[in-house]
Amino acid sequence: MRKLFKLLLARRMAGTPLGLAALVLGWFLARRRRRRHAYEAEHETERAGRHSRTASPARGPGRSRAASRR
Repeated sequence: MRKLFKLLLARRMAGTPLGLAALVLGWFLARRRRRRHAYEAEHETERAGRHSRTASPARGPGRSRAASRR
């Protein structure tokens, strides 16, 4: 239902020059926002992997944090 409402509203707005300009502006802003969020999400996974609480190379493979404290 929401997609239908958006379609009808866009068709109505596209009929006027001011409405068409508003649609184009909204499209550019939405596109920019989607790209920024995708970029941040991609880099957030890299950041989380780098600072995770798993064994670091300094402890060697297969040694957990509990084993390194003993």
